[in-house]
Amino acid sequence: MKGISLNAVLVLVITAWAAFAVDCINNINQCWFFSYTKPSEPICGSDQVTYNSECHLCFILLYKEFNITKLHDGPCSPRDKATAQPM
Repeated sequence: MKGISLNAVLVLVITAWAAFAVDCINNINQCWFFSYTKPSEPICGSDQVTYNSECHLCFILLYKEFNITKLHDGPCSPRDKATAQPM
């Protein structure tokens, strides 16, 4: 029973990661267009870095292969350090 629970959790984690990765792939394909039509909004990443936009974060995730998630919209602040993930 314990093995089944562990497998179920693993499947959920992989599914959640894949869903986010697919969104980034779609975003990267559309980023060049949106960069001309829509002003970018800064976002705070789990590595305590403020990214220019979700496109910028997706570029880092897809091409640099870092494990970073979006904490919130807007720039990072000192209070975000408590929730930052270690690299």
